[in-house]
Amino acid sequence: MIKDVKYAKYYMDNELDGKIIKIDKGFTAITGYTWEDVQANNMTISDLVPEESREEYLEILQNSIEAGEAYLNHAIACKDGSVITVNCYGEVYMDSDSGHGCSKILIIDVTAQEKAVEELSILEEQAALQFEKIKFLTENAKETFLDYDIQRDYLEISSFVNGRYEIVYSLENYMNSDNRHMYDEDLQHYRSVLGKSNNPLSRSVFDFRSKLFSEGYRWYRLVYARYDNPKTGKTHVIGRIMDINEEKIASLNSEVDSQFDPLTGVYNAVTTEIKVNEIFKNTTIKTKHTMLVIDIDHMRAINGKYGVEKGDRVLSEVANILCQVFRQNFDIIGRVYADIFVVFIRNTVEINYIEERCKGICNKVRTDISKELLGEEGILTVSIGIGTSDGKCSAFKSLYKKTDKALQRQKDNGRDGFSF
Repeated sequence: MIKDVKYAKYYMDNELDGKIIKIDKGFTAITGYTWEDVQANNMTISDLVPEESREEYLEILQNSIEAGEAYLNHAIACKDGSVITVNCYGEVYMDSDSGHGCSKILIIDVTAQEKAVEELSILEEQAALQFEKIKFLTENAKETFLDYDIQRDYLEISSFVNGRYEIVYSLENYMNSDNRHMYDEDLQHYRSVLGKSNNPLSRSVFDFRSKLFSEGYRWYRLVYARYDNPKTGKTHVIGRIMDINEEKIASLNSEVDSQFDPLTGVYNAVTTEIKVNEIFKNTTIKTKHTMLVIDIDHMRAINGKYGVEKGDRVLSEVANILCQVFRQNFDIIGRVYADIFVVFIRNTVEINYIEERCKGICNKVRTDISKELLGEEGILTVSIGIGTSDGKCSAFKSLYKKTDKALQRQKDNGRDGFSF
């Protein structure tokens, strides 16, 4: 029986004598009135109700408006002159555009079911009970929903707060609109999500930034799926919007923190390799880069003589020197092993430039760190290997292997210096 039920939705302005301000396709299917008919005749609720029951219905309607909602059966006079019986549920809301009190009305054509009074009564009882269950469950709920009609290019965002439903945002011709509430970097993806959802009823997730619900941008999560209406042939993207701002910011901060070595503040080994490979991926084979592998000489002996705490300070100070000498927002600086650092100098292979930087590192370590941390007797030095990229070295591992050989040559030559 349920599969044969025809239903429709329309809206009326309570402050304009029940003027009908919006209908859906089901309304036309049930009553025969199109939106053009409604507009041309300036139709009100009185035009839908047969004359013999109009006075009684309008009295019920007025009481319903004052109460905020109504659930009843009444007759509707159709365009072709026939009269049908509908099961009607109406709910009052405040229209944000006009500022008027309006009613959202759902009607179900039960004409064919009038003879099945007992069965219909059971359905009504179940519907009323279901409604009460929903009200009970949602008394303290706050939910935001999205409905995008792809064919109409119509977006509607509604909220259900403390048992009350309200449309908080709606827009026709959405794809061509100036969407100022969406963060620019997320807007293209957001529109792609709405316009090209390909998996019916398969849930997907999209995180985006918007200021539709707040003064500034906040992070939200849209859990959405495509719905193909078999009766109307229309395709909708329907979804639930959740505020995940605190969760997202914490996650982003954690993601950033996970990229860095906690002791020295430079990139850790994994991030260093990833970022170097990304640079290789996005540059041509003709573009040359330089890698330095810096090894702190005799680090184990320093830890043994001065203590691990002093050794950690040595590592931190060496990292600080590298950050001073190189371009932090352009070059890649990372700690890849216990006492080994890597500097990846992009788009640079000039020998004079590289030698000048390596001499500066060796001098600062030998003078500044030695005197400050190890005293007059202690001497701290570093050995540096230098490698340049070529057709055979177009990834982190291959260039590191080449550069490490240069480092070993410097160690064999007495440390405290650099070799190509």
